Amino acid sequence: MNKVEAVGDWDVRGQDFDTALVGPITPTIIDADRLVRLEWKNGFPNWMLYRSALAGDSLYLSRLRHWVVAFSVAYCTTGGMKKSAYSEETACVAAWDALHMVLFRRQIQPYAETAEALGVHHSTYKRLRSHLYVSMAGSLDEYWIRLGAAYRHIILYERNAERNRRNAIVGPSSQDAI
Repeated sequence: MNKVEAVGDWDVRGQDFDTALVGPITPTIIDADRLVRLEWKNGFPNWMLYRSALAGDSLYLSRLRHWVVAFSVAYCTTGGMKKSAYSEETACVAAWDALHMVLFRRQIQPYAETAEALGVHHSTYKRLRSHLYVSMAGSLDEYWIRLGAAYRHIILYERNAERNRRNAIVGPSSQDAI
């Protein structure tokens, strides 16, 4: 017989939501992102973080690097780091290091080696890099949760709209009224 048997859950139920969200960009994912942006704004480039870190897109990396350096410099110059220890080089390297940790979940090299190369105390560098990493990772985690919920909401809405369209009750036609 030429009968094909279902092998696993994937065959029966299709892709799960998390797998769909890390796949190609679809109109449903874009709609879910729009819903999230309407309800929650924190100033982070959440879409770029999500597509780069979780979906593996490299399209946004250049813009993301620029943003994280600007974020690091702004943080350092507004009291996040002692003025005597601040340098643009330290802010830039810490930003790139933190971004690398968000993208690949590991550090480039031990923070003590980087701090020594920059001429900064290791605890100062670690504090800066950790703050940048925790800020970006926290924003990404919150965005991922919200995007998943919005995606499920959009899928449910689309399914209900399709079901309602198929089961629509057609009113009396003009012939029946006569």
